[in-house]
Amino acid sequence: MRNLRYLHFNFRYLITFLFVFHLGCGSSDTSSPPPQEPQKAKNIILLIGDGMGDEHRKSASFFAYGSFDKLTMDSLPQKGTVTTHSANNAITDSAAAATAMATGVKTSNGVIGMDSDLRPLVTILEEAKMAGKSVGLVTTTQISHATPAAFASHVSNRDMMTEIASQYLTTEVDLLLGGGEDEFLPSGEIGCYPQVGERQDSRNLTQEFILVGGEYVCDETSFDQNSTMTTNRLLGLFADEGMTAPYTPSLTKMTQKAIDLLSRNPNGFFLMIEAGQIDWAGHANNAQKVLDDTLELDEAVKIVLAFADRDKETLVIVTADHETGGMEFSTESTGLADEDGPFQSNDGQTFYINWSTTGHTGSRVPINSQGPGSLALKGRIDNTDIYVAMRDAFF
Repeated sequence: MRNLRYLHFNFRYLITFLFVFHLGCGSSDTSSPPPQEPQKAKNIILLIGDGMGDEHRKSASFFAYGSFDKLTMDSLPQKGTVTTHSANNAITDSAAAATAMATGVKTSNGVIGMDSDLRPLVTILEEAKMAGKSVGLVTTTQISHATPAAFASHVSNRDMMTEIASQYLTTEVDLLLGGGEDEFLPSGEIGCYPQVGERQDSRNLTQEFILVGGEYVCDETSFDQNSTMTTNRLLGLFADEGMTAPYTPSLTKMTQKAIDLLSRNPNGFFLMIEAGQIDWAGHANNAQKVLDDTLELDEAVKIVLAFADRDKETLVIVTADHETGGMEFSTESTGLADEDGPFQSNDGQTFYINWSTTGHTGSRVPINSQGPGSLALKGRIDNTDIYVAMRDAFF
């Protein structure tokens, strides 16, 4: 018995010795372990290609590179697909889809920032603002159009664009860049662009924005001259309605300006960037514009990733609100009447685009993400899950 106890003691001693030896001198690798990704995001940048389905991305990648999955947005490591139906329709509109992403609640088509019973919902942008973060919205459509509106306003009908514009001031959005100047001007008044103002309340919101400490710019020259080092709030309206292509300033310029201004806040920021006219091109079955605007969004993604790679505390998400046009890529002609093309890729390959509708479809849309909280956006998710992932990453 004594011998058995002695052997047991020595066995334990041997195991302990080998473990300590391994820790102390058994490995010549003195390098530090890789840094851990932060558990929480200081910043969130959500990029939305309005109407951008999988075939839109596939076609733009082939057009630019001659092969698939070459867009910068495709390189984000977490990949998934998103269901987009609204509360009252299998096929959503931008208002309901953006509200779902902004609030985590399904609502009816046409409704902005409210549930189906028209009760106001708190958005991720408003939560970020209440937490002391800076907030911004960028689009190539009117800034009070459905997608940006869902993040910072609450109306029963997306067509209430002058009301949406006034709510932006109440919400105290720090940065607004896009088109839609006439929604900010009183009836009969002309600003930088030829259409008269649409407001019936006699308010000039561009002047009100200046009075609360903001700056207003309406062309590329004044936009370029604006200093983000001294500007705390910025309103930029570059058309009466949607911006005219080629966009001046470009989506990449607006993206960089937004990041430069908002990132000065030590508490962080929330920024939504929309390539809004991919959807308009889909409605018109205009494949060339789909390609151009999808690639412009991809250039904006490059700007965002350059910041995020330096910052290390930013959740980046690239997705769509829905698919538009039933777009289909093919390297051979179908001969159908709705066929668009032929197009040539940069390496000389021919391809064609076919359309099945001029409206939205119920197809799932792609999502790519990286940064704190991005693991929640892998695989098959619903658009309401995007809000949940953003909120969890922030708070």
